[in-house]
Amino acid sequence: MTQTALPAIVRHFARFLGAGDPDAERAAALASLATVEGHVCADLDCDIGWGPWAASVDEAGRAAFRARLPQLAIVGGEQDWTPLVWDGRRLYLRRYWDYEARVAADLSRRSSAAATEGESDALLAAHFPDAGQRHAARIALARRLALISGGPGTGKTHTLARIIKRLQSRKPDLRIALAAPTGKAAARMSEALQAAGVTLASAAKTLHRLLGVRADGGFQHDRDRPLAVDVLVVDEASMIDLSLMSHLLDALPFDARLILLGDRDQLAAVEAGAVFADLCDSQCLADSLALLTTNFRFGASSGIGRLAEGLRRGEADGVVALLKAAGDDLVWTERSDGQALVAAAREGYRDYLVGVARGLDPTALLALFGGFRVLCAHRQEAQAINRALSGDTLRPPLGTPIMVLRNDPLLEVFNGDIGLLLNDPADGRQKVFFPGQTPRWIALNRLPGWTPAWAMTVHKAQGSEFEEVLLVLPATISPVTTRELVYTGVTRAKRRVMLWASEAVLRAAIERRSTRMSGLRERLT
Repeated sequence: MTQTALPAIVRHFARFLGAGDPDAERAAALASLATVEGHVCADLDCDIGWGPWAASVDEAGRAAFRARLPQLAIVGGEQDWTPLVWDGRRLYLRRYWDYEARVAADLSRRSSAAATEGESDALLAAHFPDAGQRHAARIALARRLALISGGPGTGKTHTLARIIKRLQSRKPDLRIALAAPTGKAAARMSEALQAAGVTLASAAKTLHRLLGVRADGGFQHDRDRPLAVDVLVVDEASMIDLSLMSHLLDALPFDARLILLGDRDQLAAVEAGAVFADLCDSQCLADSLALLTTNFRFGASSGIGRLAEGLRRGEADGVVALLKAAGDDLVWTERSDGQALVAAAREGYRDYLVGVARGLDPTALLALFGGFRVLCAHRQEAQAINRALSGDTLRPPLGTPIMVLRNDPLLEVFNGDIGLLLNDPADGRQKVFFPGQTPRWIALNRLPGWTPAWAMTVHKAQGSEFEEVLLVLPATISPVTTRELVYTGVTRAKRRVMLWASEAVLRAAIERRSTRMSGLRERLT
C-alpha cells in the first residue's frame, strides 16, 4: 500500500503527524481514513479497520504494529494530550474519542437517572391501544431518555403526538422543543403533530437552527449556555452523526427529557458514526428502548411494505421473487440505457412541469414536486440526471429544484434545504422559493452553493417522503450500495416504487450490510 492511494487529506495528515516514522504515518492514516469513510475509529481487531493495508499485512505484522502503537509519541491514552488515542483495540483521532466519551457518559447518566412519575397501565391502554406504542409511551412518560425505533408506517409520529398531549396534561407550561437533522424532516414533523391536534409554542427546527450555528461553525448553545427546554424531541435520529450528537447533549440540561425517534435499520449519518443504531443495540440502554413493529400504513398485501420487510431481513430470494411478481405499487426495470432512465424521470415530473408552465403558485408547485423523486445510490448518477433535465448551465430553467450544499446562517438556509426556481411575484425576477413559516425568495447567486435536485442521493433524501420514488442502483456492484441504502430508498415512497437495477447488483446490495466502526456500545456498557 502506498501513500498515493490514500485521499489527499489523509496523506497530508499522515505525513504531518508521522514525521518520517512509517508506523506513526500508518497510525495517523488509519485513524484519519476511518473518519473520512464514516467510522468513528479504526478497529484493528477486524479487517475493515486496516483499510487498504488489510490484504498486505499478515497477522504477525499486525501484532507488531499493535505492540508499537503505545510507544509512538503521537499515540496515547485517555488522559494524555496526544492527537491519537489507542485503547488496545481501536485507534481514534483524539477529537472523536472525546465525542464518543461525552456521548456515552451523558446517555448513561440520563438512562440511569431516577425515573419520573409514570402513567397507570389503565390510562396507557386507553390512549395507546397498540402494545408497541404503549410501551414507547410508558418509557417516554417515565424516563429522561426514550429511544423509539420503527419503520415507516409504524406510527412514530402518532405515538409522539399522544405522548406530548399526556405531558402537557400534567404540566401545561412545559417547554417542549422539536428538532430534526433536516429542514424537510422538521417541517414534516410539525405538520403531522399539528394535524394530530398538538399545539406548541414553536415549530420544529433543524438541529443546527436549534443549537444556533455560528458563522465559525460552532454553536451558540453549549454546556455554559444550555437550551431552555424541559423536553427535547428529535425525529430521524438515525441521521445524527457522533459530533452533532455530542454537541446536542452538551446543550441539553440534564434534567430535561430526551426523546429520540428513528429507524435503526436506515442508513447511518453521512458523517462519522451510527449513533442511533449503536444506542438501540446497547444492552445498557435496553430499558430506554421501544421498538414499533405494527405497520399501519402498509397492509399485508402492500408490495412496498413486504419489500421493505424483506430488505430489512436480508432475504434476497424473497425480494427478487416479490419484484418479479410486482403489482401496481412495485415496478422493476433491469437497467437499460441512460436515455430511457432520463425519459422515466421526466415522465415522473410531468404533472409538476405542467404546473410550472401554467404558472401555478409556489405552494401548489411544491405539492406537485413532492409527489415524485429520483433517488440514486451514487452522486455521479444523480448529477447526470440533473444535467439531462436542467442542462449543464449556470442558469437553470424556470422550475428547476435547487438544493443548498452549504450552511448559511445569515440567509437561514442549510445543507440539504430544497427550493424551487420561480418568478418572484414581487419583482418578476427568477429567484429560489424556500417554504417555511416565513417563506423566502432568495436570488440564485446569493446561495452559498447549490445543485439541481431533480435527482438526489438516497442519503440526501433521508427524512423525506414522496408518493412515488424512482430508485436507481449503479450498473455494477458497488461497496456503497448496501442493504440499508436500498431499504432507505424504498421506504421513502408511500404509494409506488420504481426500481432500476440488475438482479446481480440488487442481490449484492441486499447481502452487504453497512458497517460503522465505533466503541460507543462498549462504552455504554
